[in-house]
This record gives sequence, C-alpha cells and structure tokens, in this order.
Amino acid sequence: MTQFLYAAELKKTFRCYGHFYRLNIEGQKPLLCRSTLEITSLPREAVGAGSDSGDLFGSPNESLNLPDAVVIMMNPGSSRPIEEGDTDRLLELPLPDGFRKPLVLTQPDNTQYQLMRIMVSKQWKHIRILNISDIRDPKSPSFIARTKELNGMKGGGAHSLFSNVRKAEREQMLARKPGAPFILGWGQDAGLIPLAQQCLSSIAGEKTVTIPSENNPILTAHPSPMMQAKKEEWLEKILVALNHTA
Repeated sequence: MTQFLYAAELKKTFRCYGHFYRLNIEGQKPLLCRSTLEITSLPREAVGAGSDSGDLFGSPNESLNLPDAVVIMMNPGSSRPIEEGDTDRLLELPLPDGFRKPLVLTQPDNTQYQLMRIMVSKQWKHIRILNISDIRDPKSPSFIARTKELNGMKGGGAHSLFSNVRKAEREQMLARKPGAPFILGWGQDAGLIPLAQQCLSSIAGEKTVTIPSENNPILTAHPSPMMQAKKEEWLEKILVALNHTA
C-alpha cells in the first residue's frame, strides 16, 4: 500500500506554476483560461525553509523544462494564481513564434495533490498538466455546454490546445523527457468525447497510462474522486499501470 501523503506535507515539497490568460474569440466576452500547470519539487536545501525558489523556469538549462510526465485532464476548473503577474493578457491564437509563457505561483487543489503523490512515489521532480480545454470553469455541466457552443463559432475551437490552430504550441508543450508517459485523466462525462478524441489523435502512438472508464474506452477515471477510499484506489491503480509501462 502506497503511503497517502496529505496536503500539509506535500506543500513542503512542491510548488505549482501556471500560465493564465484571457482568450479572445470574435463576438464573445474573453474567456478566462489556463494553458499549462507545472508542478515542481523544491531543491532539497529549500524544503522546510519557507522558500519559493523551486521555480525551474528561470533557469538557463533548458533540459529542466522537460517534465518527467505529462498529465492531460479535462479543464483547469477553479484554478487560480496566488501571486501578481501577467495573468490577464488577452491572447489571440495561435501564439506568435518565440512567445514565452509567463508562469505565476498557483494555488494547488485536491487533484494536484493527488498528482504530487505520484511524483513522490516515482521520485519525479517535474510534471506538466495540460487539459483538453483551457477554459476555467469549475462546474462541469456549464463547461461542457460552453465548449459545445464554441464549437459552432469561427475560431471557437482554439480553447483546446489540441485544436489544429495550436499545433506548434502543442508540440512544444508535449515535449518531455525520453520515455516519459502521458497520464490521461479527463473523467467520464460523455460530453467530453469530442475533445478527448481530438487529444487522442494528437498523441496517437505515444505511451499513455490511464484507468479506463467502464462506460466508454475514450473516457478515463478522474485522478481525484470525491471519496477518500476511491482516491487511494485510483492512486494504487495508476502506480501499478505506470510500473508496468516503465
């Protein structure tokens, strides 16, 4: 049985950094979005020292930017920054060549703590979280309804990193260390199938690890179910799957 570490302990070791922006779609109110979340471990000397110096992204060593795994989930939900920064920039996609995403310290949530537990077990230092949609909406029904509405609008599909218009950005964000897996966990709502299919087409042939849904092979179990016992069950299953694909 893997030790189930709680948030208070995980906060001592890990930091989350996100790129937040507003998406400009013609004729629509700008959408609050997040394009990536990076979870990194603090340097050993900084753990317990109250330091936020675990940001890998100011380093001139670009290899530090390659994560140990890329996790792909539904959407950023209620994710929010907890420090000032360039978080409200209005973007039109695709991004221009050479655009560097400004990252700011971000408040972790229960799902991210669950992923930190994987990092502890696998001794990973950095994972990247992407989503089949960048839209920040904590309510799944309204989120799915909005994505369906956008699908019929000119340029509306740009909220997904896996849309054709964002190919260059996507290739950069999918880069990872050699042999690093994709962990899939976008949930089991049938309304997600079109976005999930779009994602799967983009990573066809790559190493993926997931707990498949019993309802549809395109859907997946979410990493952080409501019940504690189910959280522990998902963690055990995903670690077994990761070890089998190593």
